[in-house]
Amino acid sequence: MLSLKNKAIIVADAHENSQRRGFYRLLEALKNGELDCPQLILMGDIFDLLIYEIKATHSFAKPYIKILEDISDKTEVLYLEGNHDFNLANFFEKVKIFPIKNQALTLSCEKNLKITQKTLKQELKSFEFKGVKGVKIAHGDIFLKPLLSFALRSLRCHFLLLFLNFLDSISKNFISTKIKNKQLNKNLFYKIKDFCNIAKSRYDKYKCENFLVLEGHYHQNFVLNEDGKYYMNLDSFAYKESFFVVELL
Repeated sequence: MLSLKNKAIIVADAHENSQRRGFYRLLEALKNGELDCPQLILMGDIFDLLIYEIKATHSFAKPYIKILEDISDKTEVLYLEGNHDFNLANFFEKVKIFPIKNQALTLSCEKNLKITQKTLKQELKSFEFKGVKGVKIAHGDIFLKPLLSFALRSLRCHFLLLFLNFLDSISKNFISTKIKNKQLNKNLFYKIKDFCNIAKSRYDKYKCENFLVLEGHYHQNFVLNEDGKYYMNLDSFAYKESFFVVELL
């Protein structure tokens, strides 16, 4: 089993695109030693759109793929696929990829934890979790209603994506360009009403009492820390270019 490492950095939902490049600056800070960590955990939706079979999504991501591979020489990089970036294994040799079927990912950690939200320039806030038996990590697009879950999993089908790539190619990338342009105008930072009860319900679905559950996807920057239920929905990196640093106490 993998373990959560002291000083690990966690990044969720960077949604990098032609107008948003903050995550690349973070990667440069890791590569040049401005930041140092033994483990980098990417929680999915790092890109607005990156799919192996859809060739029009590759060119933007190539510099990121290279620098992630370079960082992997000294840092363990775990990349949990999201619903905007998937079928990624063929892009990487050293980065460890976890598709939706392998989520939630369990990391061993029988310690008290402190998780601090930071940017490259400042520390924002910290959260402590005592008596944690381990950590469950998922992008967040699991435990969905059956029809939606089936639809999302079907979209990851290799042969369907090859067909969509063919349509995209003959339409001069009309489909992929339309999706990317729609993402440029999407509000990533709205608050979900009554998310506290949603968080409690989601925690129960993991069936892991006294584990810390970490999710992205919803971009809520919300913490539940009561009655043996430890849950964090991480802020989108795209919002304030903030990431999370783990300290084992």
